[in-house]
Amino acid sequence: MKQKDWILDRINTPHDLKPLDLSELQILADEIREEIIKTVSKNGGHLAPSLGAVELTIALHYVFDAPRDKIIWDVGHQAYAHKIVTGRKDRFHTLRTYGGISGFPKREESPYDTFNTGHSSTSISAGLGMSTAKALKGEKDKIIAVIGDGAMMAGMAFEALNQAGHT
Repeated sequence: MKQKDWILDRINTPHDLKPLDLSELQILADEIREEIIKTVSKNGGHLAPSLGAVELTIALHYVFDAPRDKIIWDVGHQAYAHKIVTGRKDRFHTLRTYGGISGFPKREESPYDTFNTGHSSTSISAGLGMSTAKALKGEKDKIIAVIGDGAMMAGMAFEALNQAGHT
């Protein structure tokens, strides 16, 4: 049964995180974990990576100004908390169901999903491309690529890092 006064009930966009203090952010992380566990237990999904990225997700959205700043998730396995704090908490129970929200970041679903993911190891390349385009247009927003250790095993990630050293 849901508590009466959850901090999560007040979070509809990442901007709603900004006024929270550290103790409230810690409570929010626990509430988000509870939502993820409840939904993934019913619908299936990627539990461990999502639970492990809750604080990271909160920190990224607290510090940066999404969707102006672009957060690129390498795979959707870590993006469940991102979905919850970017206006989809009321539909999160539909995760990975027919007609429900996607288990991966999906541009058509939210302006906060800046890159459709599927294959791992693509976030650095995508971020490099977005960053180069923004530089050419004189834009100053930030591009953040979130990539896991497993994705760093693929050559694509290293090719992107190599290219980033030359731009």
